[in-house]
Amino acid sequence: MSGRGLLRDEQFGFRPKHSTALQIARLVEIVSRNFGEKRLTGAVFLDVVKVFDTVWVAGLLYKLTNLNFPSYLVKVISSYLNGRTFEASFQTATSTSRRMRAGVAQGGIISPALFSLYVNDMPSSSHHVELALYADDMAIRATSRQPALLVKYLKTYLSNLERWLSEWRIAINVSKSSAMLFAKTGRRIQNPRAVHLFREPIQWVDVARYLGVTLDKRLNWSRHIDQVRKKAAQRLGTIGSLLNRRCGLSIRNGVLLYKQLILPMMDYACPVWRAAAHSHIKKLQVLLSKCLPIANNAPWYIGNRQIHDDLGVPYFSDHISSLTESFDSKLADVGNPLVEQLGRHLR
Repeated sequence: MSGRGLLRDEQFGFRPKHSTALQIARLVEIVSRNFGEKRLTGAVFLDVVKVFDTVWVAGLLYKLTNLNFPSYLVKVISSYLNGRTFEASFQTATSTSRRMRAGVAQGGIISPALFSLYVNDMPSSSHHVELALYADDMAIRATSRQPALLVKYLKTYLSNLERWLSEWRIAINVSKSSAMLFAKTGRRIQNPRAVHLFREPIQWVDVARYLGVTLDKRLNWSRHIDQVRKKAAQRLGTIGSLLNRRCGLSIRNGVLLYKQLILPMMDYACPVWRAAAHSHIKKLQVLLSKCLPIANNAPWYIGNRQIHDDLGVPYFSDHISSLTESFDSKLADVGNPLVEQLGRHLR
């Protein structure tokens, strides 16, 4: 679909060569650039309610027709989506069969593509407002030197978005949505005026989670790395008994457990937070230095460098540098004009 221009450039969900890290990097790039240019960035993160379950099927078919999909294909999709039923079972009891009035099939191969097409015509961005979409994750960001103007830009877009959401029967959980004002350290900004959606205020926060990454208004990444370290430590505690020498697990399998269950939590989206202070990244290295000796069954007097060399596992800082270089080298091949210059302000 992306190759035929059916999907807008801002939509990164379920597209080849596009990833959550790539979309997060777009947001972080603009915030970092605005820091350097003494501009403010405001972002609204919207929580869409049961998005796959609430797609208006008639509206979807209408949009497919407008996109010049062949009539036979629209009929096949209509047959696939209409007339579906569901039942609920618990132990030996089963509910009566109920008809599904909306939604695309959960787990269906084409469901992500159908949803992306359904939201593809949401209001376009403007000179001051940009969109960052990843399937049902929607972020709206605005840029200005003045907080009042920034809020005005967001309000104007949200007003247009509200009409579109109502027209196409898409619900937003406003209480779980959030807004954040990114400002460089040392700049004092008074609390901005509230922005609303469906007359309900969207709360301004200092920390927000977007596509699995914890963002703070200064982008110093301490909150994200603390969250990562906490979750990785919890998982290490869960599998620690398997790594214990009494378990009899081989060193090779112990290292494999680390690489499959611990490392992916620690290095997720690391090209985005590459500019984090060395002291923050060191916290993850400390956790790594606790994990590998357990997997290696190494005695206490063996140094960390020796353990890393013996196991063929690079230091964490070297590991994320390698992933970051690979990330940057592939940007030119993504084929999306929104990421061609990505990376200049992430360092």
